[in-house]
Amino acid sequence: MSVRRFVAPNSREAMRQVREVLGEDALILSNRPIAEGVEILALAEEEQQAAQAAAASPAVQACRESAAAPAGRMPVPPASTADPLDFAALGQRLLGEMQNMRALLDRQMPASATGGGCRGQLRQRLLGAGFGPCLGDEILAGLPAELAAGPASAPALQAWLERQLEARLPLLEDEAALLDAGGVIALVGPTGVGKTTTAAKLAARYVMRHGASQVVLISTDSFRIGAHEQLRIYARLLGVEVHTLAAVAPLEPLLAGLADKHLVIIDTVGMSQRDRRLLTQINQLGAAGRPVRLMLLLNAACHGDTLEEVVGTYQRATLAVGARLRDCIVSKCDEAARLGPVLDILMRHGLRLNYLTSGQQVPEDLQVAEAQPLLRQALAASQSSPFVPEEVPDGGGRRLDTWARGLFGRGRSLTAAFEGLRRELDGFALLERAWRLAALPAGVQGERLARLLEEEDEADDSGARQLLWGSGKPVPGATWNMPLLTLDPAGRLQLRPWLAHLLPTGYEQRLDWAFERLEARRHLLAATPEGGFLQALTRLRSPWIGAARSVNRAEFQGERRALARLGEVAENHGSLQLRHRGRPLWLDLRYLPVALRVAGERAGEWAAWPLQAWFGTLRDVDSGRSLGQRYWLAWSPETERQALVEQADGVRLLLAGEDLPALTLRAWQALGELQAPPRTELRLFLAAALATGASRLDQSTEDWAMDLRARLAGLGGGRRPRGPAQQLDSLLHLLAAGDAFRQLGDEIGY
Repeated sequence: MSVRRFVAPNSREAMRQVREVLGEDALILSNRPIAEGVEILALAEEEQQAAQAAAASPAVQACRESAAAPAGRMPVPPASTADPLDFAALGQRLLGEMQNMRALLDRQMPASATGGGCRGQLRQRLLGAGFGPCLGDEILAGLPAELAAGPASAPALQAWLERQLEARLPLLEDEAALLDAGGVIALVGPTGVGKTTTAAKLAARYVMRHGASQVVLISTDSFRIGAHEQLRIYARLLGVEVHTLAAVAPLEPLLAGLADKHLVIIDTVGMSQRDRRLLTQINQLGAAGRPVRLMLLLNAACHGDTLEEVVGTYQRATLAVGARLRDCIVSKCDEAARLGPVLDILMRHGLRLNYLTSGQQVPEDLQVAEAQPLLRQALAASQSSPFVPEEVPDGGGRRLDTWARGLFGRGRSLTAAFEGLRRELDGFALLERAWRLAALPAGVQGERLARLLEEEDEADDSGARQLLWGSGKPVPGATWNMPLLTLDPAGRLQLRPWLAHLLPTGYEQRLDWAFERLEARRHLLAATPEGGFLQALTRLRSPWIGAARSVNRAEFQGERRALARLGEVAENHGSLQLRHRGRPLWLDLRYLPVALRVAGERAGEWAAWPLQAWFGTLRDVDSGRSLGQRYWLAWSPETERQALVEQADGVRLLLAGEDLPALTLRAWQALGELQAPPRTELRLFLAAALATGASRLDQSTEDWAMDLRARLAGLGGGRRPRGPAQQLDSLLHLLAAGDAFRQLGDEIGY
């Protein structure tokens, strides 16, 4: 096993050398300061794979347990060649501890080695804004490598941090839907939090939308002097009906008499979280005879420990009477030095933030919560406030609470990942539904899948699409052909595979079906079309672009030449920057008008069909080093200028999809390892959909993809592959984790 040593003036330069020589997935063994600067010992990716293969052999299974080292200890490479048994044991130790060592080095490396200390700066900023260390660590665990490892601008880090907080903060999506739904809303919370004025403000917003005739105010606060009268004054100003009720009186008779009113707002008596009468109050609301929607008011100016106690107590009280507390309003925002503590509470407890209040004016000082301005205001406090956060380590009796919060954080990350994938990947919700079919008896899986796809296709309104066809031959290593995949008009892969054996037989029949059913506007082919397929495309005059090989021949200036030679005289088309197999690359494109011999109408008759030949060179973004050549042939009925633009885009799409057969095979094999593997059709559908989702996730350069890649990277353990294979494994772990959480919820009654 060859351990490489790198020495540089600083950690950033040393890490750059490691990535350039050993690749992004090199295993860092040690990092220490020396007289010359910094020394890093690293192990190449292929060495790790060799160690993994050796460690998996039957001869070394017995030594694994004894070879495992305690977490956090650094294994030392042997000074001399070890026998095979020792080599395998060391390899197993290295692989098993890789994640621990990565985390350890993140903590130990100086600022220059961790992206200019951005992780520490972000953590300090969250703490300074009032967010807790538990939430901060959860968020920073998903810091993308693109931001953590290289120079990242302050705006990019700020935008990323805001996105992570926004993804964790449940907000009221549509105020109109809330008010239009009506019903009974009860404002609950401690004394002095502003329930009475908030009830008036909420009623005023309804009056502005629907008028005063269908809203009613009820006050149950008979303890506070003047509470009933205060609400009556607001009611007269608004022109709405008002009723008063003793705190212990039943609500059911009054609500029964108000059944014709669209919205009833109840201003309850303030109850401290330590008041034993709190459970009685919540029970009274639960026995009102009509469903009551509870909204907890939280004082933004309160200390975080107090807010934690309030939320925990009120949530337990509502659970005790068989209800759930899901909504809240944050009051007195104008009095709070920092908003981080109350937002941290909402995120960790999953409370939906409906409104913010910041004064006494009705209704001006009640605003619908908006994520971006709210989070920017919260984060700005860490820069303007003299507050210096102090971290108190958890210990003793708090360890159980810390563990529980970590578990909740895991659940929040899981939920956020699912929501992001549903929002960004066309067809991910369909993949989820198909995934759950695998839990059904094998005999009904095919029928249920057919029914599910029929429902999906009836509701589909994607419009004209591009089609990504398989090669027409079984995928190497498999007995099945690659399913047909579709791309939406914007060129984004859709997670709805079409199984090849269910398509019409015959080239012309398939193309006619594709035109009528999928509104095909262009065909992306795994290989240059030949024979009947080429003839069918030619007759239909359908635009296409197909992958080719360097030895494929085309006619140029009256001679048939290999594409590898023709590339020397091709015209430059420019360069595209893209992600390919987990890394950013440049694609340099050239093109050349050529011709392909096509069989004519009569036997023995041939014609020269004009095409464009495309030549691509992949280059590393940092070093400019060439990473390979690609070739394509294309035809389009458009003008040359428009055709070149369309075909260059098609080249990009074909390059992005060239790993899909191997990814589908990988997913097929992984699904076969389940305790009860799905039946063939469902298994192939799931495999192709998973591969498509992994490819999209890996190829996209948008912020959502960067965030999701980092979020998903924490799922699963052990050695992780690079590029789309990593995203595929992460999706498999995500879906399996979702099953586990659902099963756990069913078993404990949630």
